[in-house]
Amino acid sequence: MSEQTIFLIFILLGTGTTLCLYILKAVKQVKYKGDERWWLIQLKATNAADIMNLVLILLLLLVPLFIDRQTTFTLQRIITFGLIYIGVRNLIELVAMLYFDKQL
Repeated sequence: MSEQTIFLIFILLGTGTTLCLYILKAVKQVKYKGDERWWLIQLKATNAADIMNLVLILLLLLVPLFIDRQTTFTLQRIITFGLIYIGVRNLIELVAMLYFDKQL
């Protein structure tokens, strides 16, 4: 499997996750009518995602250590890594939101 195929899979998964997150937020906002419980769930999920930002940034900094030294980082590749980063962050927020919604 080539590197471009792996990037494409991650970008598609990140896009799907982002769409699911925003759809879930819209549905829950209507369901809970913006009450305190919903705000608490959103706050906890956002805090969990913000904590994981540090881990994701460290992973992005460590990725070049495992890539061949001859690999050049083009603007397109940096944008691709950024999109994958956003997708993973939204995945973490989605999972945290589902978890805290079940817990509270």
